[in-house]
Amino acid sequence: MMHIHGMCLMKCDEMRSKSVEPTDVTLATLIYKLCSVDRVKEALELKEECERVHGVLANVFVYASLMKGLCGIGEMTLAFELKDEMVRKNIRLDAVVYSTLISALFKASRRGEVSGLLKEMSEYGCKPNTVTYNAMIHGYCKEKDFEAAYGVLDEMVKKGCRPNAISYNVIIDALCKEGKWSEANLFFQDLPRRRCHPDVLSYRMLFSGLCDCGQFKEAAFVLDEMIFKGYAPHYARTYKLVEGLCEEGNMELLGTVLSSLEKANVLDEDTWRVIISTLRKEKPSDVFELIDTLTIQ
Repeated sequence: MMHIHGMCLMKCDEMRSKSVEPTDVTLATLIYKLCSVDRVKEALELKEECERVHGVLANVFVYASLMKGLCGIGEMTLAFELKDEMVRKNIRLDAVVYSTLISALFKASRRGEVSGLLKEMSEYGCKPNTVTYNAMIHGYCKEKDFEAAYGVLDEMVKKGCRPNAISYNVIIDALCKEGKWSEANLFFQDLPRRRCHPDVLSYRMLFSGLCDCGQFKEAAFVLDEMIFKGYAPHYARTYKLVEGLCEEGNMELLGTVLSSLEKANVLDEDTWRVIISTLRKEKPSDVFELIDTLTIQ
């Protein structure tokens, strides 16, 4: 079977036969496609052959795709060699390239080398952007170093690079997964002060984290606010909330939650099944209380 990169070279030959010269844009597109299907080594071969056979030189997009692909398969040395090749060929390195390498360093537990890359960025006059900082935040959160992650947020503000929802969501998600639901909740509540409006992912992450930690009262409050803003929660997490309240026997809060879920039209069959099963075990007075709550709301 012919290798994909061979087919790509044939495509370039076909273009030339029709008096259409392949360009760096053509190469960038082909390289991106190869890397997107994990054919990184073939993409490298294609780059070299296109330069040698067709005289098409790789641009920054080609290098960025190759570096991302190489980092994805753990070939960090080759990725950094490509970066050095860009420097030798006077191809301007951009924040995308550095962000890819920074993210890869964190994944490879080589956090100590990140500062060197940031220094190099500064020397080449390349400013870190939101993607760069988010890669650092994600890396610190993976290492459970939340103070360092908060520090990156402060540095972004200081340098005039405004954090986006992703910057905050990464921290909220990581805190919840570590069981730090209270800290996550406080951080979430602080977002408006930080001039960031929580998006649907912000709410879903916090809601899921609170449910997983068994903090059903706080989860119910977030759910109500989420639905009020038109954001739909995941069925699996609403089921967990309802199931938890049923186990606690908190009929009053359960009624409030069911009313919110009904408004958002997110009550599914499994959720109703666990509710009915619980009601069969409850005292008539508790059942009437739940019905009253649903009727009133």
